[in-house]
Amino acid sequence: MAKINNTLLIGILIVMFAAAGVYAYLGYSGNAAMSTHYMTEQKWSDSSCSGCHAGVYDEVSVSSHVEQDLKQWSSIMDYGVDVDSIDTDAMAVTYGQVHPGGGYMADYGVDIDCMICHEQVGGYDFEARAESIATGDFENANEAAIEESREELQKEPLYVVSYVLDVLAPLPLVTEIHDEVNGAPDKALCGSNCHTGDIATTAVSWTLEDSASYDVHDDVDCQECHETEEHDIGTREYLFASESVHMEIEAGVKDCDSSGCHEGISHGGMVDAHLEFISCESCHIPALPGTDVTGTPVIKEFSWENGVREDTVYESEFTPTLGWSSGVYYDLLPVAQERSEGSVLKPFNIITGIWWDEGVNAEVLADPNTSAVIGNPIAPDEVLDADADGDGIVTEDEMRSYDGNADGTPDYPNAVLRHVEMYYQVSHNIAGSETGIADPLECADCHGASASETLQNIHFGTETQDCAVCHDVIPVINWNLLGYDADPAETDPPTDFSAMTIDVTIPGAKPDEVEREPAF
Repeated sequence: MAKINNTLLIGILIVMFAAAGVYAYLGYSGNAAMSTHYMTEQKWSDSSCSGCHAGVYDEVSVSSHVEQDLKQWSSIMDYGVDVDSIDTDAMAVTYGQVHPGGGYMADYGVDIDCMICHEQVGGYDFEARAESIATGDFENANEAAIEESREELQKEPLYVVSYVLDVLAPLPLVTEIHDEVNGAPDKALCGSNCHTGDIATTAVSWTLEDSASYDVHDDVDCQECHETEEHDIGTREYLFASESVHMEIEAGVKDCDSSGCHEGISHGGMVDAHLEFISCESCHIPALPGTDVTGTPVIKEFSWENGVREDTVYESEFTPTLGWSSGVYYDLLPVAQERSEGSVLKPFNIITGIWWDEGVNAEVLADPNTSAVIGNPIAPDEVLDADADGDGIVTEDEMRSYDGNADGTPDYPNAVLRHVEMYYQVSHNIAGSETGIADPLECADCHGASASETLQNIHFGTETQDCAVCHDVIPVINWNLLGYDADPAETDPPTDFSAMTIDVTIPGAKPDEVEREPAF
């Protein structure tokens, strides 16, 4: 009897597997349920998805990537600073190309596209989706991303196995296969398809074929450091000048000494004491690759002075600048911060921005070049129109006498040309002892300014010095700009910091092997 029952059970299982296989195969020829399950219809389905991913659609709908603050999505450089002057349709065409859908883009018929982040087989065509949005064909954008590969994907063995296991197997086994089909996004996907804009401002190397030569964390996926809660991906500490959806995000970025990372590592008491006011990356990002390496312009300066954007770029390797940071404001320009309680030194790429402002804000008028207030930037097309003599150069007189509406009254009688040094925080391209375009900083890189009485007089004398007079590569630190009258490590007599080294102690590390001559 037991033998008959076993035979019957085996027969039932064979029939179930066969049925599941047949049903899976039907998906190849257009079975609607299967297409939905494969996510090749590019639409969320409560019936197919919610069983395992209950509440996820609503969760994603309010996530930071979907409900993105448009002022962050917009580029200060691309649109002459003021995002409010950008036509909403132009915003959708430009930034919708890297937006996952939903939120702002839902108004244009672009729903949340899970596959834009989670497709793992290589069938998602980002360029086709971007081209569709760029041409204003919003409703078919998500469809375009999978149109060419849909049939092939539905025949992908992993998809077939995933579906069969979903029907017959317990959840842990399903996950093992399902994650190979639609799993967590990897570094290449984030860096190459969405966050390429960071190259222009912070010279990240993650899109390079040899990015491992520039960043010791090249083999680490983004979410390993950028912790994620309910689809909100952790980022740098943000401060808020006004209410924002980002205020509710609790996920952050792991500290360097977090468990499983560099916990317990010591550089010795003297250096470790620095960590109270200086970030690890300040010493471990000693240099950044320029345009010649990234293949994308790395911006040093942009100017809208004459109504057309003109850029100056770093042609080759350059040094980031250390500055105080207590967070990043969304609604203010990222200018230099003064030291405050809790602030630390971090590396920045300083980009000088030049644009015309109406001159109606008291703070801007009082200090146009160092105020963090966005103010009232004048739209580039109006700056172009203000060029009365057509020589391609807009003067202050021309801007202040410009009468665009021809009512006999100048539109911007108090116009002022701002030159603002904006600090773009650098967090990637971490260098190690054998990785990076320069070794991590040593004591002398910051404190060499006080190595002798002569150097002290040069660096901290009564006259302001141009670093480029003596340095081919601008030093990473400027003590005067940080609020110091002298190097805080200055001693009498002066100390030669170049003779000091920084050692590393790793808990539980294997002792150095010593080669010895054979005894016989």
